[in-house]
Amino acid sequence: MENLTAVKSPYVDRKINYQFKILYAIGIFFVVAGHAGGEEFIFLHEIMHCAGFYMAMFVFASGYFYDSAYDSVPGKYILKKLKKFLVPYILWNFFYGILVFVLSKFGFTIGLPVTWQKLTYKALLGIPQFSYNTPSWFVIPFLVTEVYNVCVRRLLLNVSENVKNIVIMAFNLLLGFFGVYLAKKGFNTDFGLFFTRFMYFVPFYSLGYIYRIYLEKKDVLRNFWYFVIIIVFELVLILINGHSSYYLIFDMKEFSNPFSPYLVGVLGIAFWLRVSRILAPAIGKSKYIIMIANNTFAIMMHHFLGFSILGAMFYFASKFIPALPRFNIEAFMNSSDYIYMPRGRGFPLLYTIFGIAFSILLQYAVLEIKKLICRNFGKTAPQSYQAGEKD
Repeated sequence: MENLTAVKSPYVDRKINYQFKILYAIGIFFVVAGHAGGEEFIFLHEIMHCAGFYMAMFVFASGYFYDSAYDSVPGKYILKKLKKFLVPYILWNFFYGILVFVLSKFGFTIGLPVTWQKLTYKALLGIPQFSYNTPSWFVIPFLVTEVYNVCVRRLLLNVSENVKNIVIMAFNLLLGFFGVYLAKKGFNTDFGLFFTRFMYFVPFYSLGYIYRIYLEKKDVLRNFWYFVIIIVFELVLILINGHSSYYLIFDMKEFSNPFSPYLVGVLGIAFWLRVSRILAPAIGKSKYIIMIANNTFAIMMHHFLGFSILGAMFYFASKFIPALPRFNIEAFMNSSDYIYMPRGRGFPLLYTIFGIAFSILLQYAVLEIKKLICRNFGKTAPQSYQAGEKD
C-alpha cells in the first residue's frame, strides 16, 4: 500500500496519487458502512454489492504501487512490511484481548474466551480473535500476498520483465481459481481459511501491477461507454445468479463457481477506479479524503470499537431522554455487531462516520504518544500510514 506509480498522470502531484487516495477512501467507507448495516446508502449497491469487491480493491491498489526495485532485495521489503503491518497487528490484538478480559468483569461476553491461542497462532492465521478487532483479519492474507509476490519476483529475477509479469499473472489467476474451488469444497477453516484467503487475493495484487505497467495508459474509453459496459455485465450476472453477486471473503463462503468472484471483483474495481479518476480534480486534495486514505489500517482495526463507544453514548442518552426508545443492553453487552435501532430505524451513516472518525482519532493519539516517547529517547518520530505514497 505504498510507493508512487511511475506513470505520469494529471492525478499525481508531488508523489501523491490523488486518484488512489479517493479509491482507498471509498473502499474503507464501504467496509465500515457495510459493518454498520448501511448498504442502502452505498451507490448502486443493488447492482454491485460492495462485499464482492472492496477487499479485492485494497489488494489491487497495493499491487498498483508495488515497486519492482524490491525484486532484488526481498528481505528488505519483507522486513519493512512486517514492521509496518504485523507488529502493530499483534500489539493491537493483545490490546483487544486485555480489553475483552477487563470488560468481562462487568458482564460483557463479547470476544470471550481470552486464550493464549487467540493471542498467538490464531492471530497469525487471521482467525477472528476478540470481536472488536475482527475486521483486521484482512491484514494477514494481505501481508502474506505481499511477501509471496516479492519472493516469486525474486525467483524470476533473471527473466525479462514482460515474460515475468505474464507468467506471474497467469499463475496467480490459476492459484486464485483453485483457492476459491477449495473454499467451495469446504477447505475454509483454520489453515484452510488462511491459505484460501491468500489464494483469492494474489490475482488482484498482480492485476494492480499489470494495470499500472500496461493497461493504465490504454484506459481511455469515454466515461459513458465505460460505465455502460460495466453495468451491462453486472446486469447479466444478476440475470444468471438471480441476485447481486457478493462473496464472504471473511470466511470464504457463498461462491457459486471459481470464476465469478474475479469477474465481480474486476467490475467493481473498474467502476470505482474510474469514479475516483473523475472525482480526483475536484476532491482529490481534500484533507479529509487524504486523512481517511492515510489511515485505512487504523480504521480497519478500530471501527468496531468506535461502534461500541457510540452505542454506549446512546445507552446513557436513552436513560435521560424519554423520546429515545429502549436500548437493548443485553445485545450491546453480548455482540459487537449491535447497532442501536431507535423506532426500527438505524443510524448507519452516523455509525459509519463515527467509526471512521474515532479510528483516526485513536491513531492520532497513539502517534502523539510515540512521538513523545521518541523525543524523550532521541529517536525519529513515527509518521502515520500513507496510502498510495512513496515511503
